[in-house]
Amino acid sequence: MRIVIVGGGVVGYSLADQLLKDNHELSLVELDTTLCHSIAEKLDLQVVNGSGSSPSVLREAGIVGADMVLAVTPNDEVNLVVCALAGQYGVRERIARLRGAEFVESGDQLDLKQLGVTSVIRPEKVLVGQVLQYVDTPHSIESANFEEGRILLRGYQVTEAMPIANRTAREIRESIAPEIVLFAAIIRKREGMIPDGETTILPGDIVYSLFPQESRDRFLQLVGADKTGRKIIITGDSYATLELAQALDREAKYHVTFANPDAVHAEKAAALCPNIEVLHGDCTEEDFLRELNVGNASFFISVSDSADYNILTALLAKAEGAHEVIATTTDMSHNRLYKSIGVDHVINPRLTTAREILEMISRGHIGAVVRLSDVDIEAVRMVVQPDSEVAGMKVRKIATRLKRGTIIGVIVRDNKMILPEGETVIEARDHVILITHHRNLPTISKLFKPRGFLRRS
Repeated sequence: MRIVIVGGGVVGYSLADQLLKDNHELSLVELDTTLCHSIAEKLDLQVVNGSGSSPSVLREAGIVGADMVLAVTPNDEVNLVVCALAGQYGVRERIARLRGAEFVESGDQLDLKQLGVTSVIRPEKVLVGQVLQYVDTPHSIESANFEEGRILLRGYQVTEAMPIANRTAREIRESIAPEIVLFAAIIRKREGMIPDGETTILPGDIVYSLFPQESRDRFLQLVGADKTGRKIIITGDSYATLELAQALDREAKYHVTFANPDAVHAEKAAALCPNIEVLHGDCTEEDFLRELNVGNASFFISVSDSADYNILTALLAKAEGAHEVIATTTDMSHNRLYKSIGVDHVINPRLTTAREILEMISRGHIGAVVRLSDVDIEAVRMVVQPDSEVAGMKVRKIATRLKRGTIIGVIVRDNKMILPEGETVIEARDHVILITHHRNLPTISKLFKPRGFLRRS
């Protein structure tokens, strides 16, 4: 596929890095000259220095004949102009990253398709979704959703007290049938392994599990996590914080306090969120944190536009006894440091946006690729194309074609999750989630792509 990316920041760079691995033909447009040089040194693609709102710059980047344009600059207006121009050049798919409330809150009054946009990515909505993944499955150390949230992947550190400790994967599955939980990968002593039914789960393991949304409560019992009656404190004065407050306002099972450092923003939040407590105050002040009774909070979540505020308040809340703290930051260079000093979850809004765009691009073929911890094991969602090699083939036969270290984890068919056996037939348009090593992705991709796909790209 021929793709033009406009914007070379964290989002654009992350997209280019991943799409190059999938053998797409790429070019990237970036206004910042220094950033252009940096990208050109790291990635093998055409980099054009200039504004994406310039027709001549877009033509130089190959917009004529492109299959898709990804407008992901920090400027909404530039992204809209890029999509409008791309539409006139005949580009079929035009995806825009839009943050402005006037664009995303307009409802049916504003038809973005008439402005050239075929799909919209809202960074705040994506960020809120990532935060809620952790809230919905407390104490998880990593999370990802597949199939628009119908299939969940969660990582947990196993303790002696957990019901899954010192039991085999087969024993656990048999004890909870007919509910479905697949133990997809285990990190043991910093080494990754793909377990089979006879693998015993040990205390100290990090276990990654796949399960359908309807099995979530049963899974939480297996890992000893209780999500009822939780006290949640959120802070920040950003649009994303407001979206998070509104999402939690709809959840009656939580007691939520919104500590807002901006008085005007707090008044707006109070009007929009009648079911949560909204207070005006600064969470960098320890007396205010104690007034919030933060020590009894199941979650403290800091989502302002200031990374410094988010990290500092999260650390202060942790010091006061908050059980889990979540902070957002656009600087991931100190991610390990933040976690080592007490921040449970550090979320980069730009990286979550890039992952969501990749999922949107590939819904017809390959979906979310999730790297598990720091080891070479990934969860990959593939869509079975009608004319692919695996369509109509039994799982046991496909297994002989897959490289060692790859398993077919689950099949999603008609919105239902199936644990496959050797005689299970993979059908066209099935969504298949595989657990594999990164080095095996090219082989897997060839099996699931339409015959001749690579030659046509």
